[in-house]
Amino acid sequence: MVQVQKVVPDTMKNTYPIYEINPLMIKQELAKDSGLRSPAWERFLPELKHKNVKKYKEPKEKKLFTKNTSFPPQQPESQINKELASGEYFLKASHKKQQKMKAIKAKQAESLSKRQEERNKALISPKEKPVVKHKEVSIETKIDVAAIKEKIKKAKNKKLRALTAKEVKLKMEVGKKKKKPWPVWLSG
Repeated sequence: MVQVQKVVPDTMKNTYPIYEINPLMIKQELAKDSGLRSPAWERFLPELKHKNVKKYKEPKEKKLFTKNTSFPPQQPESQINKELASGEYFLKASHKKQQKMKAIKAKQAESLSKRQEERNKALISPKEKPVVKHKEVSIETKIDVAAIKEKIKKAKNKKLRALTAKEVKLKMEVGKKKKKPWPVWLSG
């Protein structure tokens, strides 16, 4: 009964009951054997390691909280308040339009000058490279044109597999000798 009183609360604490029942069953079997009553039973009992399982994972980065003040942040000024501070609120509509047009014209002039500078960059002529004088060709390095023409003809013939004049004549003669007569039934 005392052992049961230990198992039940552990089970209520979400500990699996087999961890408690298994050693009890082993002790019961060892108590039946008369030769094993006196020595220590620790070597027969299973060693179960309890894992410390956390219920929740802690966040990797802890958030730093700002000071909680009871006063909200100051609101930005409204457009009317800004105009009152600068004095524009009391100007007439025509004056306001003139000021806007001046600001627009100033921006346009600035952007126009930037564009003009970019266009002028394209018109600047690049630096010319100095002219290199060619050396005169020496007489020893003259090329044999006839030999090159001959090489080109040979290469073309090999590439196209063209037959020479002698080979053409030989094939014509062989073709005449092997002429087959027409079958009788084809001649009309």
